Amino acid sequence: MSQRNHPTDDQPQMKNGRPSLKLLLFPFLVLLSAYGFDKLPFIGSIDDYFLTTASFLNFDHKVKMVDELEEYLKQPNHRRALVLFGNSRTLSFSRSYIEEKYPNWTLFNFSVPGGTTDYFYYLMKQFRRRHIQPDAIYFAVTPQGMNQKAAIALDEVMVFGLPPSFLFTEFYHYKVDDLTNYIAKKAFWVYRYRPKLRIIEYRLTKDKSGVRNVEGFRNLLTNTKISLEKERGSVPYDLDIKPAQNLEAIHQNAVSIWQDAFVPFQLDTDQVEFTEKSLEIAKQLGARTGLLWPKVSEELRQYKETEKVAKNGQTVRQVFEPEMIRITNNQKADWLDFNYDKKYDIGCDLFFDASHMASGCFRPFMDAVMKEAMQ
Repeated sequence: MSQRNHPTDDQPQMKNGRPSLKLLLFPFLVLLSAYGFDKLPFIGSIDDYFLTTASFLNFDHKVKMVDELEEYLKQPNHRRALVLFGNSRTLSFSRSYIEEKYPNWTLFNFSVPGGTTDYFYYLMKQFRRRHIQPDAIYFAVTPQGMNQKAAIALDEVMVFGLPPSFLFTEFYHYKVDDLTNYIAKKAFWVYRYRPKLRIIEYRLTKDKSGVRNVEGFRNLLTNTKISLEKERGSVPYDLDIKPAQNLEAIHQNAVSIWQDAFVPFQLDTDQVEFTEKSLEIAKQLGARTGLLWPKVSEELRQYKETEKVAKNGQTVRQVFEPEMIRITNNQKADWLDFNYDKKYDIGCDLFFDASHMASGCFRPFMDAVMKEAMQ
C-alpha cells in the first residue's frame, strides 16, 4: 500500500492546494526589512560621513521659499519681486546686490543645481494654484539640460525636486527607465547616495589641527543653509573674485562637458514643452517674463556653433536657439542670449570652469537681467 506524504516542519504548509499566508508574506517581510535597514545610515548625523553634496539643501529650501514668497507678496508696501529659475549658472545671483542697486526690487532665486524646466514647471503650477504673482519671472535655460541623448544622464532634479504627485500627472513625458529609477532612489536612500568607503575613511581622519575632516563638510552644510535663507535661495560668491584663467584646465573641462553632455544632441521636446508652459503660466500671472541663456566659455560656444552633432548635420545652436526664440515669440516673452547676441554682451569673459562664469562677472550679468525685468 502506498503511504500518504505527511507535511513536515521544513515543508511549506499548503491549504486547499494554495501556499500558506506565511509563505505569501515572506517576500513583503524581506522587502520591509531591507527598507528599514536602508534608513539606518541616515539616523542622526551618520550621513555626514559619506554624503558628497549639499544639493539636497537647495531643493528642501525652495519648497519653503514658495511659502515665503506667498507671504512676502501679501505684505503692504513690499519691494517688487524678481523670481529667477535656473541652475548652477544662476545660483550665485546676489539678493544683497540687487536690493542695494535697485532699491525697489528684491530677488527670490529658485535656481537649483542641474535645474531643468520640468522642475520650473512644477513650481509654476504651484504659483498658479496659489495665485502667487511676482512682478517678473525669468527662466535660465541651457541646451545641456534639454539633450535627450546625453552620454551621462543626470537625475538629481527629478529625484530631489519632483514629488510623486507631479510625476503621476506628467508620467507620459518620461521614459519607463526614468520612472523606475525614480521609484528605486526614492525608496532606497543608500542606492540614491551610494556611500563610498574612501569618503568615510577620509572624514574619519583628522587634519593637522586634530579636527576630524567631517567637520569641514558640516561647516559647508551650515554655511549653505545660512546663505539660502539670507539670500533667498542664492549661494553667492564674492562679486570681486576675478580668478586667473587656467586655459588648459578650462579646455580640458570643455572637452569633457562636450563629450558627456552634447554628443550626440537631440532636443528633448518634453523639456521644450515644459518651458513654454512655464512661460504661459508666468504670463497668466501678469509677470514680465522671458528665457535667459547664461554665458559659457568661448570654446564651448564654438563647439555649439560649429560641431554638427545633431540630426541632419545640424549644430547645437541651430537646433536649440530657434526653438527658444519660437516659444518666447509665441508667449510674447523676452529672449536673453548671453552667448551670441551682442545686445547682451556683458563685457566680462572670466570663468571658474568651462561652463560657469566667475563671480566677478555677475554684476553686469545681474544688471542685464534687471534691465529687462524693469521694462
